[in-house]
Amino acid sequence: MNPRPVIGITTDSNDDDTRYMSTITYAQAVERAGGLPLLIPYAVDHALIPQYVDLLDGICFTGGNDMDPKKYCDEEWHPRCAKMDVRRQEFEFALIAEVEKRRVPALGVCFGSQLMNVYRGGSLIQFLPDQPCEDEKNRLEHRRLPDKEPGRHPIKLDVNSQIGKAIGKSDVSVNTYHKQAVKKIGRGLRVIATAPDGVIEAFEDPTMPLFAAVQWHPERLADEPEHLAPFKLLVSKAASDSPRKK
Repeated sequence: MNPRPVIGITTDSNDDDTRYMSTITYAQAVERAGGLPLLIPYAVDHALIPQYVDLLDGICFTGGNDMDPKKYCDEEWHPRCAKMDVRRQEFEFALIAEVEKRRVPALGVCFGSQLMNVYRGGSLIQFLPDQPCEDEKNRLEHRRLPDKEPGRHPIKLDVNSQIGKAIGKSDVSVNTYHKQAVKKIGRGLRVIATAPDGVIEAFEDPTMPLFAAVQWHPERLADEPEHLAPFKLLVSKAASDSPRKK
């Protein structure tokens, strides 16, 4: 029996940044897709990052709170932003640089997609409800509002993209938990999915083994084959394109 590809999973923190946290569904999705999930702490010396990446065949950059807008624009913090632990922010920018340098297969989810875009020089919309919408009748509520079930909406997905080929169809119903999204797409990235109101829902760098991201949370819908598919893609790429295997 061949060993499973090791998939790193970035961690979040609790409200006062005193504990690491990871929604169980990330590890479950990686395991169900055939990978071996490995949680990565962030409040560590950045000099250890190469050793962490030595252990990995692939990585999932996960969801979380909001990065400092000074990373991508000259705006001040929007009053509705939720500031993330700056230790996580700085660790993950250093981590993604090492991951990209080694061409380790990478999948971003929610904040993970925003990290990947800003790392490549892109920008973000800080608060979607404030963003003008050209077609107001198609405006969506992308946040999960208090006392309401998580929303879902359709997206149009490029079936010729890596994630599109993995999912196998262009019309996908996704969940939605975010108040921020990609504004300007980063260097070398190609938009592969949008919502009806124009919000960017997925992108990729087609020149990399896998450098792709989704704005929704497929790990929370992994009982549905189309949402387990991005994790199967990550594990497959980790099995075939991991620098550790070469």
